[in-house]
Amino acid sequence: MPFDIIPVTVDPQTLLRLEQSGQPLVVYECELWGAPCGLCLEGTTSAVSAHLRRHGITGPDSAIITCTWGGCYKTLKKGSMARHILTHLGIKMRCSACGVVKCRHDLLRAHINSSEPCHFATANDVPGPEGSVIVPTSWVAALCISA
Repeated sequence: MPFDIIPVTVDPQTLLRLEQSGQPLVVYECELWGAPCGLCLEGTTSAVSAHLRRHGITGPDSAIITCTWGGCYKTLKKGSMARHILTHLGIKMRCSACGVVKCRHDLLRAHINSSEPCHFATANDVPGPEGSVIVPTSWVAALCISA
């Protein structure tokens, strides 16, 4: 089975999580305008928040800032920025019990809490269309050996 190896650059924390977990991750290219960094980031609120801090976007969560992801220019509170960027990435969440898909984790959690058949469900990530899957080095080594 042929596969393409396309190099992507990720921050050291993402690389460490990838290698420690032994599981693939989906990453997205940074599209903050005015400060291109060339790094890819994970599609989680914590990873996006850490990435924004690397770009110097700091201060209180109540501070008003402008999103420049892909030319968005929407004004919002800094505390909402990471969640907002996840919408740019196209990341969604799926209920493991019934398959309903919501655009944000908090909305899916509300669905799970309000739907009796879904009370024991988990939230599964649905990657956005521009995501790239990266795999641990142990996977790459195994693929090269078996090829």
